[in-house]
Amino acid sequence: MNIKKLILDSYTIPLPVPVKAYAAGLMTGFDIVVVRITDENGNEGQGYTTGHTGFGGSIVRIIKDSFESILIGEDSARIEYLWLKMWKKTHYVGRGGQASFAISAVDAALWDLLGKRLKQPLWKLLGGYTPKVKVYAGNIDLNFPIEQILDNATKNIEDGFKAIKMRLGRDTLKEDLSRVEAMRNHIGDDIELMADANEAWRVDQALKASNELANFNLTWLEEPITPDDFRGYAYLKNNGATPIAAGENLHTLKEFQQLFYYDGVDFPEPDYTTCGGFTPFMKIAKLAEAYNLPVMSHGAHDVHVHLLAACPNAAYIEVHAFGIENYISNPLKIENGYGIAPDAPGIGFKFNFDKLKEFKAN
Repeated sequence: MNIKKLILDSYTIPLPVPVKAYAAGLMTGFDIVVVRITDENGNEGQGYTTGHTGFGGSIVRIIKDSFESILIGEDSARIEYLWLKMWKKTHYVGRGGQASFAISAVDAALWDLLGKRLKQPLWKLLGGYTPKVKVYAGNIDLNFPIEQILDNATKNIEDGFKAIKMRLGRDTLKEDLSRVEAMRNHIGDDIELMADANEAWRVDQALKASNELANFNLTWLEEPITPDDFRGYAYLKNNGATPIAAGENLHTLKEFQQLFYYDGVDFPEPDYTTCGGFTPFMKIAKLAEAYNLPVMSHGAHDVHVHLLAACPNAAYIEVHAFGIENYISNPLKIENGYGIAPDAPGIGFKFNFDKLKEFKAN
């Protein structure tokens, strides 16, 4: 069961239509780093992390230069031990950021390898609460005209979604509100509606938006301010009229502990690809449960279905615009507003490297 080899690849995947969010600006594609770990018996685990274009090469270098030598020859089933080895190796220059992205990809591959060896799907291996988890369409649409947003919402509903998210952060709050009003009128009251500001505002602006948005019965307002202003989030949660979601830009367990300590969130949203992998994601989920909070996910929906299916406090899977369904063997199945965790071992799919090769970046 000892680790024999690591194979590292990065790809830049073009988006069919450019999309825009306030913090990131216009995005034409995304990078994905895939890690394959082989044990001495020939078993292989696959894991990945993803992000904006231009970051993939640096993640590969971190894994190659800092992690490979401390992983080869180690027992691949000692995942907590290996996670801590990687954390300590990059502690001084990391403690989050790109180091967490790099650890995430390796950690995911180790869990996939363990699941395949034990012939168990990851969601059962991690706790096995329920294979069905609510999904929402995580549209990135700040640059789209309102007609296109409404057309996309219609398609989402036709595809089985019963919850839809749209983006905020236009030039004025008045414009944002008019777009939300049009969306609410279009989808009706039976479809849940969320809104993501992607850090667009100051705290005072966010409070005003929270109160104005209450007229449209949003499930939550996501990331209205910079992600690590924990006191600001506490102020908004306890004084605004719309529930608050946050967490996709927090990269450590400690950051989530601070967010919970300050009572700054109603819907915590970790992302295994950014917070260090499955290992800390499950700790964040349990910490949320201890605070009587739900937990949901950001991006990587084909994998997050496993993590949330293991959690009794799971709320929603975000089905993200940065999807990899065209490059894997078993994309997420959605039925009547729920994502269904597969019963195949490990993460339940394999990458199609023949399809990916034209996008190879390293």
